[in-house]
Amino acid sequence: MRRAETRNKEPRCDKTHVLIFLSFNMADVNIDSLKICAQQAENEINKIETEIAALKKGEVIAGGSMALPPEVEALQSENVKLQYQLDHLKSSFAKEQMKESNHMICLNVLMEQIFALAIQDAYPDLGSEAPVMLTPTNKPNFGDYQCNSAMSICQLLKSKGVKVNPREVAQNILNHLQKTEYIEKTDIAGPGFINIFLAKNYVSKQISKLLKNGVQPPYIAKKCNVVIDFSSPNIAKEMHVGHLRSTIIGDAIATLLEWVGHDVLRLNHIGDWGTQFGMLIVHLQDKFPSFEKESPAISDLQAFYKESKVRFDNEPEFKKRAYEAVVKLQSYDPLHLDAWKKICVISRQEFEKIYSALNIKIVDRGESFYQDRMLKLVSQLQSSDKLVSEEGMKVIFTPNQKVPLIVVKSDGGFTYDTSDLAAIKQRLFEEKGNWLIYVTDAGQSTHFTTLFEAAEMLGWYDKSVVRCQHVGFGVVLGEDK
Repeated sequence: MRRAETRNKEPRCDKTHVLIFLSFNMADVNIDSLKICAQQAENEINKIETEIAALKKGEVIAGGSMALPPEVEALQSENVKLQYQLDHLKSSFAKEQMKESNHMICLNVLMEQIFALAIQDAYPDLGSEAPVMLTPTNKPNFGDYQCNSAMSICQLLKSKGVKVNPREVAQNILNHLQKTEYIEKTDIAGPGFINIFLAKNYVSKQISKLLKNGVQPPYIAKKCNVVIDFSSPNIAKEMHVGHLRSTIIGDAIATLLEWVGHDVLRLNHIGDWGTQFGMLIVHLQDKFPSFEKESPAISDLQAFYKESKVRFDNEPEFKKRAYEAVVKLQSYDPLHLDAWKKICVISRQEFEKIYSALNIKIVDRGESFYQDRMLKLVSQLQSSDKLVSEEGMKVIFTPNQKVPLIVVKSDGGFTYDTSDLAAIKQRLFEEKGNWLIYVTDAGQSTHFTTLFEAAEMLGWYDKSVVRCQHVGFGVVLGEDK
């Protein structure tokens, strides 16, 4: 049988050419050259496939099965690699064509991509195990960036029985580093640190672009539906410093994410439901009997709240009426609902003065919004094995937390845990949020950890698809500690 003739040595686009295009910022790459390279690679693949097909027709052995000589198997392997690289090239090309010129390049990411390709090419057997450790430097002698991967790769190789020193690893990485317009030179320092010096011409061009166009957002491949919960004061109470910090930090995060290009829903999870409204409504009825016909002249809602709290703590009859008022409110009794709305309006007017002064844009969505959803949630949970009885309460235990979420109190009432569970479910399924952010003081971190675990346990929250974060800040104590 005839063996394959020696392959034609005509020029082609090899793996080196393909990899270098993967690392480039396509806005600066000559598109015509890229197309030529892609076509050459595709031609090479077609040629190899033709050779293999011809060999298959004549390479028959006893039994009717077909066998290929080692040379052809090597061609097949090379073919697969070229096809894989070509697919990546085409994918990158398509993505880069979609990018607009009004985005800035992230040099950190760019350098990581370039060295990731070099490390992958130098040590393909390590695959994803090979770390890409790149950090900016602040010492001119050590360059602009430093790659510290050599030492870790050396340890990985030794664990696999390969004896090598870090400087040899560093040199091997540099041997596979593609030439780009971003890097002027590299050198190896100490036991194997790779110093990276950016090309002055490239930096100068980026600075000119920055001066001309200003700061522009980076390119993001996937936009998120972000739901950010911040500020969140309580009705009938003054906003304290914690609410102020949540408001400013939350607004800054929301503004940044909007600027980058994400869709952001800013939510104000106001405390406008619960036991305190029973005492506020009864006190309103006693102090302003004609509140149904005219707006109550409450000039200081905080003082009004304190008065009702003193009565609640010291007058048994008032306390009884307050509890009855809560039941009527949660049953949507028109009279109690009207009193509740008037109190909320007065409080929101006070909040709006602060939001207006700070130019805060936010959507109010109080705990009352979730009342019907809480009823449905409890009904659904009771039919599962996730809701258990504990000292007369209905609670949910999560795998890694000792303190459960209290879903139903012993008196049948709901809690903050109940509304937060209903809220996270609503944000995931109704708002289609795939990035949820809660901006509160750090003292609530355990609560949100438990909340996220519960949402995951109930099958609502898939970490591979959705991102849930608690952004905490320090607690400021008052004079009363």
